[in-house]
Amino acid sequence: MLKRVTIGFIGPIGSGKGIAAKYLVERHSFYSIIMGNLVRAIARRKGIKISRKNLQKLAKNCRRKYGENYFIDIVIEKAKKSKKDVVIDGIRTLADAQVAKKGLNAKIVLIDAKPEIRLARLRKRRRKGFPKILAQFKIEEKNEPGFAELKKTLCEVDYKIENNTAQKDLYKKLDSLVKRLKG
Repeated sequence: MLKRVTIGFIGPIGSGKGIAAKYLVERHSFYSIIMGNLVRAIARRKGIKISRKNLQKLAKNCRRKYGENYFIDIVIEKAKKSKKDVVIDGIRTLADAQVAKKGLNAKIVLIDAKPEIRLARLRKRRRKGFPKILAQFKIEEKNEPGFAELKKTLCEVDYKIENNTAQKDLYKKLDSLVKRLKG
């Protein structure tokens, strides 16, 4: 019997984590847990307007009130109920990565791309609040609360995928990773 695989994606905004997770679901029948959706669900229940800034603040408040592992504990509970391989989209904190590794034997995968490529992807999403020029994007990203946390989490990365080219190249890299992990 093939072993069950859990992959946790981390990476900066626009790097391709969501597309990678969607591909694993569609091509390899993974069960997907999107950590940002956990926060969005709480925001909707509380009537909080969904914006990047509001979601970051809400997540921080939940972690402060219920503990650093609040969201990853929910993820682990959901993952353990699934009979499928699992992909966690959007590991954010060092604690998230460490707990996922311990509780699910997750492999943490950094998906990264050059800032100019990520900005172009974000423009295509047409979400409000993103800068128009690369220099401003870089400044805002470095000042974002999650950026410092992402840097701390890099020590837990097991694999890195550079996503600077076409989607088909990303898919080939993901296929290779899944094959390696199931090996």
